[in-house]
Amino acid sequence: MVSSVTDTSSTSSSVANNAASKLASDFDTFLKLLTTQLKNQDPTSPMDPNEFTQQLVQFSQVEQQINMNKNLEKMIAMLQAGQNSNNLNFIGKIVDVNDNQLKLAQGGSAFWAYELPANVMNVQYKILNSKGETVRTVTVGSDQSSGFKPGRVEVAWDGKDSLGNAVPAGTYKLEVVAKDASGKSVDGVKVYARGYVEALETVDGQQYLVVSGSKYLPEKVVSVFAPPQDTGDDNNGEDEQEQDAA
Repeated sequence: MVSSVTDTSSTSSSVANNAASKLASDFDTFLKLLTTQLKNQDPTSPMDPNEFTQQLVQFSQVEQQINMNKNLEKMIAMLQAGQNSNNLNFIGKIVDVNDNQLKLAQGGSAFWAYELPANVMNVQYKILNSKGETVRTVTVGSDQSSGFKPGRVEVAWDGKDSLGNAVPAGTYKLEVVAKDASGKSVDGVKVYARGYVEALETVDGQQYLVVSGSKYLPEKVVSVFAPPQDTGDDNNGEDEQEQDAA
């Protein structure tokens, strides 16, 4: 079920507006002091106008800088609003996120994906809990002389350990080791967390995607897929392999 967008950010005044208010107060005080000095100056030895002229110039320069900052804040706000609007397109989609850990609900299941390089004959992956303890180990060997087909592989986990017992809810991560025909580890394996984007949540001005209960920054998304009910295919037409953590 797709939930609505939430916003838990705290509202604060513009930094430039605060600076402008402070400058206006300081300028008002400066004018009062200047007026008092002019009224009480010695007619035979008047004040040098250069000093307060320089001060007026400094106030003007600061005011210009503040106005520039206001314009920059407006531009940043517009860009942020546009980005937040784009993030709405993620809701209801399946995404692969550049992170190997995700949250598992009690009695639920979880999904990862990993990139398989060429020349791989054997794959072993481990599922570890938040303490770094291995709860499930799976080893898969290729039945082809040429090895596994390179590409992205989905790993579906039923939330059970190696003994078939349901593990507690919590954070789990996937580690994958690929080996060639000689038993040597093959570099290039990259693991991603996979899940539905359920909602958007803004915390302290930063927007996050809520993916199967976990929060991720939008820039961590590496792939986006249409949900199965829209396309009839959960990999959006890509040639993708699938493995069960069994």
